[in-house]
Amino acid sequence: MNIVLAKEFLYRIKQNETINVLCTKFNTNKNNIVRNNENIPLYVGEWVKIKVNDYLSHFVKPMETLSKIASKYNLSVEKLKTDNNLQENKLYIGQLIKIYKN
Repeated sequence: MNIVLAKEFLYRIKQNETINVLCTKFNTNKNNIVRNNENIPLYVGEWVKIKVNDYLSHFVKPMETLSKIASKYNLSVEKLKTDNNLQENKLYIGQLIKIYKN
């Protein structure tokens, strides 16, 4: 049995779910949700179209380096730098590093 991840699907809003909660829950961003749905703000019980990003979000933690992050995801440092348009190896705590799945 093969499992295929959906790039786009409908989701029904639950109590206390905001756009930010949906972004975290489904690895997407605010622009994707706003662009693909006419009714903003979102209401409980409403169906919304969710488009999923094609990357994982990794936020840099204290003492992390590109090398440690690359090793964690089985990637090269050069791929991380290229995918994230990084010119140097310097990272900042809280910085978003995109981990592309391909």
